[in-house]
Amino acid sequence: MKKWMKITLPIVSAAVVTMAVPVCVYTVPKLFDKYQVEELVRTESVNTSSINAEGASEIVSSAMKSTAQSYTENTSKATQIKMTDSNSQVEISDVGTYIVSGSCSNGNITVKKGTTNVVLILKDLTLTSETGATVSINKESSVKMIIEGEVTLTDSENPEDENSTDAETADAFDGAAIKVKAGADLYLTGDGTLNINGECKNGIKTADDTSTVCIIDGPAINITAVNDAINAGYDLTIQSGTITVNAGDDAIHADRILTVGSENGSPVIRIEKCEEGLEGTVVNIVNGDIEVNSNDDAVNAANSDGTYASEMSYSINVTGGTTVINSNGDGLDSNGNINLIGGSLTINCRNNGGEGGLDYQGTYYISDEMELNNNGGVTMDSGTGGMGGGRPGMEQFGNGQFGDGQFENGQFGDGQFENGQFEKGQRGREQFEDGQSGEGTFGKGQFGDGQLKGGPRGNGQRPEKPAFGEDGQVPEKPEFNKNETQSEM
Repeated sequence: MKKWMKITLPIVSAAVVTMAVPVCVYTVPKLFDKYQVEELVRTESVNTSSINAEGASEIVSSAMKSTAQSYTENTSKATQIKMTDSNSQVEISDVGTYIVSGSCSNGNITVKKGTTNVVLILKDLTLTSETGATVSINKESSVKMIIEGEVTLTDSENPEDENSTDAETADAFDGAAIKVKAGADLYLTGDGTLNINGECKNGIKTADDTSTVCIIDGPAINITAVNDAINAGYDLTIQSGTITVNAGDDAIHADRILTVGSENGSPVIRIEKCEEGLEGTVVNIVNGDIEVNSNDDAVNAANSDGTYASEMSYSINVTGGTTVINSNGDGLDSNGNINLIGGSLTINCRNNGGEGGLDYQGTYYISDEMELNNNGGVTMDSGTGGMGGGRPGMEQFGNGQFGDGQFENGQFGDGQFENGQFEKGQRGREQFEDGQSGEGTFGKGQFGDGQLKGGPRGNGQRPEKPAFGEDGQVPEKPEFNKNETQSEM
């Protein structure tokens, strides 16, 4: 009987906090803890959270949680703020609901350090900043940001400020239109449209702090950035919404765990231009409608400084959704494992120069339920794993090839082992690296490290070939004397 594994996702509480002041409460989202696994018998009607994961390595999910998504905005008591060039600085230092609208050519919205339970509604707002982020969520503060109407945020800081010799200038540099600092929490939602122009560097940037949370759930977001569209220093979860990206470097990056989609959320992500598309130590594609057009790897399980490599395995896990990849590099590139468990995945890539559809260094697993269309083949750069599970014939070796041309059409390079070895399938003159069998030696009379298995054979020379007798019979095999010289025939 075939066993399945079931993923159970905890439900986040939807408690509403009532306070005397206009308030919406926010804490931290953990989408789902580690998948809780239980065995069950396969049936014809398996729910979407059940997966045939026999043989797949452990899948790790983000531990982020947020109560902010349960906060209810009190617009009847909200603080109304209209930004203009003469009213360009908004500082929020108390709990409450704030509605910010208007237009400003050089201004900022700042939530002060340690300010929690803030609901920030951006409504029909156009805001540009030349000094720091347009919206800064400072340390240990928590914000539910709601997008209504059309909002445009442009970061036009001077990129040279990041490395300024003036300490104050360098410290004030944010390099993002929305900046979430250490220990702060941002839950970004709404039914409006958010346009982000990262003219200086990034679109959205969060700190590399274990208690920094960023969850996107709902709005339509269009991001253009000279560097990364979204760069999370820890975990990032995109539960729903529509995101369109044009990025000079990474489209959507998380240092630790990037999760796209949820059991009940199906985001639409269109990455129109980038170097690398979805990147994290662990990348989970749980649900959604995703298209990645990348100049380099479309989905990448990697981290340049290896911060979380001792904590978890590099892995790309596709458990649902529809993903289409068009890449000049690898389609899926993992420094560890690739687990294809459910959903649909289509990969179009160059398939040359070492680039392929699925490239991994650990283990590769594909379930029977996975729909895979891969023109780039499967390559394993290094590692101990092999292809676990999967349907017969699904494993491709570079369009029927192993490496880049060997094992072509079931042959050994038209009967050759490259460089003329086994030339035309004959063994008379084939070369063995630095020697020829015609001279009776195998690599100067040696195999590998200089010896035949079991040690030298005599003085390393073959005995003369025995002649056939007149009756056509082969004479007895010649023997070596104890002094290792050839015996008389």
